[in-house]
Amino acid sequence: MQSLRAQVHLDEPYTHQAVIKALKNSSKINWIIDEDVTEDNAEKEVDSSTMHQLQWLEYELINWQSLARNPEETLANAYCIRKGLIRKSQFAYNVTKYLSKNPTSILKQAIPETWLFELDHVDYFEEAMNEVYEVERDLNEEGGDHMFIIKPSMANKAAGIKVFNSLDQLRAMFEEPESDDEEEDDDREDLSQVREWVIQRYVQHPLLVDGRKFHIRAYVLAKSNIQVYLYRSMLALFAMKAYDTTNLEDNLVHLTNTCIQQGEEGFDEKASVKLFWDLDLPKKDLDHLFEQMKHILADVFDACASEMTTFQAMPNAFELFGVDFLIDQDLNVYFLEANAVSSSVYG
Repeated sequence: MQSLRAQVHLDEPYTHQAVIKALKNSSKINWIIDEDVTEDNAEKEVDSSTMHQLQWLEYELINWQSLARNPEETLANAYCIRKGLIRKSQFAYNVTKYLSKNPTSILKQAIPETWLFELDHVDYFEEAMNEVYEVERDLNEEGGDHMFIIKPSMANKAAGIKVFNSLDQLRAMFEEPESDDEEEDDDREDLSQVREWVIQRYVQHPLLVDGRKFHIRAYVLAKSNIQVYLYRSMLALFAMKAYDTTNLEDNLVHLTNTCIQQGEEGFDEKASVKLFWDLDLPKKDLDHLFEQMKHILADVFDACASEMTTFQAMPNAFELFGVDFLIDQDLNVYFLEANAVSSSVYG
């Protein structure tokens, strides 16, 4: 049996041990596993005597120089450049460019209308709104029923996300009210440093199960340059409270990330996390939704991989991404976002 060297270090203990177990159980390769990975691993000079054929590490620990110099002999669990997929503003730009060349792509319907919103300080709010004039126009429409959602370009786990239907609600996000809650102040201070956001048109009529909104968390493996595999086992993550478009202030109504629910009284994980294939929907509908997801992902990765400055599909790399989908009442699937898997545990 061939013997090869592997470096393994992942911050999440469960995932770390799962990788170790999988390598040790390999029937084709005898993996010599090195778990003693130092913080300067990414900068180390590597030669044939110290080279690891496999690096399964946290992103910041990967030695990219070793990968570049030995493309036929080494493999890593991440792509070096992939912000075009996981950074919301850059992804929106890539999709817009892709659709200009591929107007019949499924992404035309599967990506909610999106705008990049840049704001240095609330004093410049009006000027920033001039750059997203369609949003401002719709919010000022008398008798209009327009709703939007804003997200920080780089954040995850629902940080800084808000649903709004008025300019006053949006502006209030960037005001600085006094608070006695130290943790809330810390969160607000973190968000005050955010300059880059995306605004999306809100999907107002999502498919509801038991009166609650949900989104699908799926896991996608991308390998080499580039094959993409959608893992069939997926999760349905539910909002904690019944859906209500008259109440936009309560994130527990509109946001389906379990991380914002766990500290709430009455949180029930079994009610908030279910299996996609166990949803109370006809089998043909579930199959139809799954097929849409596959077609959407094909064009998502095509759109990103075609922009090499923001996504480079290295031949000797693979990566697991967590992707989120939303379904509307007409069984149309929308792609919401993708995250590197280390930041996508549950959501």
